[in-house]
Amino acid sequence: MNKIKISENRSIGENEPPFIIAEIGNNHNGSLDNALKLIKIANDIGVDAVKFQVKNIEKSFSQKLLDSAYVTENSFGKTYREHKQALEFSKEQLVEIYEFSRKLGIICFSTPFDTDSVDLLETIDNPIYKISSFHVTDMPLIEKVSKTKKPIIMSTGMSSIDEIDKAVELIRNHNDQLILLQCTSCYPTDDKDVNLAVIPSLRNRYSCPIGYSGHERGLAICTSAVTLGACVIEKHFTSDRTLKGPDHASSIEPIGMKDIVLRSKKIFNALGNSNKSVLDCELKNRQKFRGY
Repeated sequence: MNKIKISENRSIGENEPPFIIAEIGNNHNGSLDNALKLIKIANDIGVDAVKFQVKNIEKSFSQKLLDSAYVTENSFGKTYREHKQALEFSKEQLVEIYEFSRKLGIICFSTPFDTDSVDLLETIDNPIYKISSFHVTDMPLIEKVSKTKKPIIMSTGMSSIDEIDKAVELIRNHNDQLILLQCTSCYPTDDKDVNLAVIPSLRNRYSCPIGYSGHERGLAICTSAVTLGACVIEKHFTSDRTLKGPDHASSIEPIGMKDIVLRSKKIFNALGNSNKSVLDCELKNRQKFRGY
């Protein structure tokens, strides 16, 4: 398993502490102020990175879907188009988001939903690309992202091994900085469907860092993934789970995200290595009870 440099002082891979991502996604509810507040909270908690989604609405979804009625308690418009448009940021707003993150010292990156969005993200120096589970079979998008030569984190929800194989092959034709995430695309995910055992299987098959993107309730499962070698932990992040919006209810609030950061580091430190030897902290008792 190789090690991938993410920033000047942070890498993902073997013998590196888990890289914790607060997936803000659309939980800013279309408000720049909300986005900046969430970034500040995430940074104060000790999260490594925040992540957003960037879309050209007209190219990311079918016209039929965009024109369809979308009236629910969590919608921000009468049609799906109006709902999605309300949650998108302009280039100028994205620039402000990225500059604010850099000043704080927290990594900010995005998931592009289409090739136009990759072009946009390149103009603002997006440092990492996330490929969502939804886009594992979108070969034009994957190729476009791969050719940026920047680190790629790809979720594997709702994907077969054959589909993952094809995506990985295409990425590696252009880019060797790949991290895969075990993910189950059910919201929320039942414990029986999490399948953490896939983590070592993916690592053995693809020889790259493997992480976990979780949509289950609670905190125990995502931190348990660290014991199986997960190098990345990604969870949706919100300031308040009761807010209006499609993702808030299945997201983690600040107190929970801080717990994930602390538990993940504690578990990582406790893993140690595979060498069994007498430790320095044991020498005193060894001498006391064995006499040598």
